[in-house]
Amino acid sequence: MFLLALALILAAVAYHAVMTLVDLFPFNNVRGAARAEQRTEVAINAPIMALPAVLLILAAATGIPAFGYAGAVVESVAVLGGLLLWWSPYLAGVTMPWATAGVGATWSELHARTYARTVIVLPRIGDRPRPNLEHMLLHTLMLAAAVTTFLAAASR
Repeated sequence: MFLLALALILAAVAYHAVMTLVDLFPFNNVRGAARAEQRTEVAINAPIMALPAVLLILAAATGIPAFGYAGAVVESVAVLGGLLLWWSPYLAGVTMPWATAGVGATWSELHARTYARTVIVLPRIGDRPRPNLEHMLLHTLMLAAAVTTFLAAASR
């Protein structure tokens, strides 16, 4: 379980970096962001997303499962943030207050400008922004990483 959890965590980090830096339109829309914005996003998110891997490795190296549980909690908080950001507006019409901090736009406006022309497989619910496939895959990877990291910590 340790190797699977580690692989899922690192796959999510790598996937996020590629989706942030590499133009794969219409799967993603990095064209709408300046290169400096892309690098900043990766510089901020990659260490946070990689922290659960470090903690899981630390748990394995020390035999202290608390490190693994801490990694699972960090991964869970990260995926919860992504789920709240993307799924609350779609399912409940509720936007998280931090969704567009410092952007000067609403989530609907930001979504329309940056994600609405990417691949979206979900049906419309009124005029609510829909999670795109890129983020659905990222959230799936992160959720699987959180679950397997808890299981890996419990098996130590």
